Amino acid sequence: MSVRIFILSALLLTPAIVLADKLGPKLNPENQVSAEKPVLSAKMQALLDEISTLDMALEKSREYQQNGQFGLAKLVLQRGIELARTSGDEFTTLTDELEYDMPLLQAKELLVLGKPDEAEVILEDLAKKFSSDQRRADEISALQGALVQSRFLATAKRGNGQEVTRAVRKLMSSYYKQHGAFPVYVELNRLLPANDKILQDFEIIYFKSVPNAYRMVLRNLHNKENLLKIEATGLIK
Repeated sequence: MSVRIFILSALLLTPAIVLADKLGPKLNPENQVSAEKPVLSAKMQALLDEISTLDMALEKSREYQQNGQFGLAKLVLQRGIELARTSGDEFTTLTDELEYDMPLLQAKELLVLGKPDEAEVILEDLAKKFSSDQRRADEISALQGALVQSRFLATAKRGNGQEVTRAVRKLMSSYYKQHGAFPVYVELNRLLPANDKILQDFEIIYFKSVPNAYRMVLRNLHNKENLLKIEATGLIK
């Protein structure tokens, strides 16, 4: 099971009603989160000026969220909150989206993208803000558990390099004893195909051999920067 599949499975277990629910403390306009207004480009300001209703703000924000453009989504929600100052229910809907639903979605996206450190920062902030809201605290805790588990699995996959190296060396040594030479590339594909158990977390990206020596480089499928260099003797130039 890949790390990505595990994370997606964990996220899908979250009941849909959790995201649709709008429980939690009601916020008054006077209690809204204060933030310095960023300096916007003329194009961005024009886009925000086009948003004249709360529904437009919410719809446009969710569109940006689906595209992974969380910075733009935040600006649009803040614009909607400005419009909603005189309406308590609508104000609460938008602030819930800004302070909880959107950050939670962003954390999930980061987990799927393999960025647990960034996801952890968001989840820790959410955990502090909503520690008194049991429903949300439970959901945040579940996602933090998925984060820990994904890190464990990723570490295990990165750490099996020694085991893979030993297995490859043993296989190549056995071939050499049987044939009196190491395999050429075509023979290697039959000896060690891509679907072989040894290569479940790696792929061969380089191979060169002469009768009495070989050099092979494997790349971790879950961490492209993790390379295994395996060779026998130093005869290859």
